[in-house]
Amino acid sequence: MTKTKRWGDSYFDRRDWPVTNEQLVKRGEYLLDLDFVEKWNEELSHMNFGKCGAPYLFPNSLIELQAVWHAKKIPCRMIEGICRRLTVMGRLPEYNDYSTVNRRINRLACQLVLPNSNSLTLFSDGTSLQVVEGGEYLREKYGKKNRRWIQVVILGDPVTKEPVSFEVNIIQNSELDSAKRQLAELLDADVKITAFGGDGSYDEIALWNWLFSQGIESIIKPDKNAIIPSGSRKRDKNTHERNICGFDLWSREHGYGYRWTATEGIFSAVKRIFGEQIHASSEQGMIQEAKIKFWAYQKIKRYGEA
Repeated sequence: MTKTKRWGDSYFDRRDWPVTNEQLVKRGEYLLDLDFVEKWNEELSHMNFGKCGAPYLFPNSLIELQAVWHAKKIPCRMIEGICRRLTVMGRLPEYNDYSTVNRRINRLACQLVLPNSNSLTLFSDGTSLQVVEGGEYLREKYGKKNRRWIQVVILGDPVTKEPVSFEVNIIQNSELDSAKRQLAELLDADVKITAFGGDGSYDEIALWNWLFSQGIESIIKPDKNAIIPSGSRKRDKNTHERNICGFDLWSREHGYGYRWTATEGIFSAVKRIFGEQIHASSEQGMIQEAKIKFWAYQKIKRYGEA
């Protein structure tokens, strides 16, 4: 078999591999980290303070750990069995049954932790997660009409290589509209964003002008047939630079290549660790399962880097 020539420039790995390797290995420790048990009663007291109705019997730390197990495709009944064995071993004070596990995981608030930075550069892109496990053969043979994909649109940080925000949609929506909503929510939360980028699907005049009005640098790939003037001075300037210097030089000058680590790299990591299939049958369950994948990825990544 003849070896084909590699596309693009030769790859040079700039990572400190011993450190990177240790971080990747340490992620696995989270799956068995039970240090939260020391503050079990303290956490429950804080959760139940001023609560109306029945008190919580199990802290959120346990539910978050079980949510990561569930994202690794461990069923709720098996999670109950794991916790039952840990209780017998004296590692947990008590265990919750599978219905409690399922109910608490579905109500878990999958809030991402924002990077500790006063100037964020964000890139947006979307991906799909598969919700039909039968495959093309069953669909063609039996004509199944059930929903096939669920959409996830993220805003990613190329520095931390983590999602900063995400939105899950049952019905395929415009990635551009989703990114606008997420940007507005981050700005309302007083998050400082200095630059925003995306591929050619984000090349909208209104977005260019809105980013300019917010003082946010645009790193958006202009359409190859873009005309000047277009209604956006910032877009016209980028289009002119791209036409004069060429796409490669324009991309390097503006940092457009960081889009890969901020979006595609995150999608690849999440799907490698947690898979790209959604097993829930209800729409609410599908949305929550997709959210947990990206939330859990940030959680174990930060645990490995701690």
